[in-house]
Amino acid sequence: MKKNQSQLSRRAFLAASAGAFAAPLLVSGRVFGFNGGVAPSNVIQLFHIGLGNRGNELLGGFLGNPQFRSLGVCDCYKDHLDRAADRVNERYHINNAAKYAHYEDVLQRDDVDAIVCACPDHWHTKISVEACQAGKDVYCEKPLTLTLQETRLIVKAARKYNRVCTSGSQRVMEDYGYMAPIIQSGAIGEVKEVYCGLGNPPKHCYLPEQPIPEGFDWDRWQGQAPYAPFNSERCSGNYGGGWRAFTEYGNGFLADWGAHKFGGALYALGIDDQEPVEILPRGYDGSEYVCAVFKNGVKMYHAWNGPHDITIIGTEGEYRHQQTKLNPLKAVDVRRYSGGATNIADDFAFCVRNRVRPFQDFFYGAKTAALCQLLAIGHKLNRRLQWDSENCRFIDDDEANRHVARPQRYPYVIPEV
Repeated sequence: MKKNQSQLSRRAFLAASAGAFAAPLLVSGRVFGFNGGVAPSNVIQLFHIGLGNRGNELLGGFLGNPQFRSLGVCDCYKDHLDRAADRVNERYHINNAAKYAHYEDVLQRDDVDAIVCACPDHWHTKISVEACQAGKDVYCEKPLTLTLQETRLIVKAARKYNRVCTSGSQRVMEDYGYMAPIIQSGAIGEVKEVYCGLGNPPKHCYLPEQPIPEGFDWDRWQGQAPYAPFNSERCSGNYGGGWRAFTEYGNGFLADWGAHKFGGALYALGIDDQEPVEILPRGYDGSEYVCAVFKNGVKMYHAWNGPHDITIIGTEGEYRHQQTKLNPLKAVDVRRYSGGATNIADDFAFCVRNRVRPFQDFFYGAKTAALCQLLAIGHKLNRRLQWDSENCRFIDDDEANRHVARPQRYPYVIPEV
C-alpha cells in the first residue's frame, strides 16, 4: 500500500465486458495528501506571522487567493493582531479567527500547512528555521536573512526538513523577469557590468525613550537584536524609514530594495545561484561605487542613491530597465514560475501541492541576501575583501569576519540545524 501511495503514474481506465468490474484507477499519493503533501483539491491552510505594513499587504493578497485559507494571525502587538483578525473574520464571514501573540503556538498546530513570515528582518531566519522544524512550508518576506551566517542556516533547514520555502520578492520575476531571456540570449553581448542605485545608508538609532504602548511586547519585537528603549520610530514599518533605517535591525535599503533589484539582476544574468568572490571599495580603479566581482568576471556596482535602477552593460551595448527596447536574439530556457503561475503566491501554491522547489526557493533568496550583505560590509570597511563562499568567510581578514554573524540576545537565539 505504501508503494502505491507514492507512485506518480496513472493507469488508464480499463473497460471490461458487460457486467464486469472496471479496474481501479491508480493516482499519485499526492492527490490524497500523502508524504507530507497537500491534496490539490484542498486549500492550503496558512497562518500569518507579523502583521505590520507588509504583513497586512500580504494578508490581503492571500485572503483574496482561493488557493489559500488563512486560519489566523500572530503578532506581538495587540493592536496589529486584532486588526488583522478582523480582516480574516470579515473575509470568511466568521467571528473566531485564531490569534496568537507567540509564533511558537502557531507552529504547534497540526492543521497549519504553511506560514507567512512578514516580521522585521532580524526575525526571518529564526521563525523560518523553526517552522521548517515543525513541518510547515514557509513564505518569508525579503530580505531573507540578516547575516551571511543566516543565509546558510535557512537553506540548510529547508533542505533538512524537506520543506517548500520561498523568499517573498515578487519583483524579481514580475518586474524584472522579462530581462532574463533578452540578456541571456546575448542581445547585448557578453555582460561585463551591472549598476544598481538604491536607498540611504543605515544608521544607528539614538532616539529618546517613549512609553511602551499597552499590549505591545517590546522585548519580543526586538528578538535577537540588542535591547534598546522603546521609541515608535525605532519599530515603525514606514517604508520610507522606520526600523529599516537602523543598523540594529538590518542593512538598510540595500538589503530591502536590493533583494528586488540585485535579485532581478542576478536572475537576468542567470547567476542567482552564485555569490561574488571579491568586494572592491569605492574609489578602486577610480570607481565611485562599491563593487562585487563574480567568478566569471562580471562586476555589480552599488551606490547609495545612485542614478541607476538596473543598468546592464555588455560588449555589444547596454540595457536599462524599462528604457531599452530589445528582443531576445534566440530562444533561451530560463527558470520561471511553476504550473503556469503568473505571481509568486500561485507559484508557492503549486509548489506546496507538488512538493517542488519554487521560483524564489530559499537558495536563491539567500544568495541575493548574501550579495547585499557583502556589499554592505564593503561600504562599512571600505577596502578590498576576498570572499570564500564555500566556507562562509573572508580570506585572511579577521575584522571582516566579525561581520559574518551578529550576537544574538537570549532567549531569542536561532536554533541549530
